Amino acid sequence: MDTTLQPPTGRATPLPPDERRAAILLAVRPLLLQRGAAVTSRELADAAGVAEGTLFRVFTDKVTLVREAVLAAVDPAASVPELATIDRTLPLRDRLVAILAQGLGRVGESMRWMALLHEISRLEPGKSPGEHREAAMRMWGRRQEAGTAAVNATLAWLLEPDADQFRLPVDDVIELLTTVLMGSSMRTVDALRRGLEVPPPSPERLADLVLHGVLAEGSPRC
Repeated sequence: MDTTLQPPTGRATPLPPDERRAAILLAVRPLLLQRGAAVTSRELADAAGVAEGTLFRVFTDKVTLVREAVLAAVDPAASVPELATIDRTLPLRDRLVAILAQGLGRVGESMRWMALLHEISRLEPGKSPGEHREAAMRMWGRRQEAGTAAVNATLAWLLEPDADQFRLPVDDVIELLTTVLMGSSMRTVDALRRGLEVPPPSPERLADLVLHGVLAEGSPRC
């Protein structure tokens, strides 16, 4: 009897290491937003659908896992697939509204992740609170650079059909969009920190600001 063939065990084929790592980081995100730095290793393992031992064969410890999950969540490159779904044939204003709507949602979520990054960094021994903040911002900055380039390339692709209508180069238009988006989002975040309630930014109003400024139609230009 040929014994070289074994019956199937019913187990799924293990993921390659990089894919398994990425899958764990994605699976624990909702739990991290809910529990913050108080999350336990057992909770993280349950959320990822693996044993604790498996979890820490992939990541050194809980702090490392949480930090990597946060940095993956705030990587701007993660927004590229959604941006690329915007219909490039839409009128320019509609495209800007769609871009800003996605960006506002992304920035608001990123602020929550950055707060968690600061929180988890304080669990690492041997550094003062100021050093923890600086280290967290350096890690965030390194991950942002490549991702931002990917986002800007996608934005340029979306805006290119109307490049001849802009009085500024497309790169400058993208910079202006980013400035308006970040400024509006930071205003909301600052209000929340002070216990104030402000209406959420309107993508439509922001798009009109970028396209037309603040002067009324027919007003003399300065």
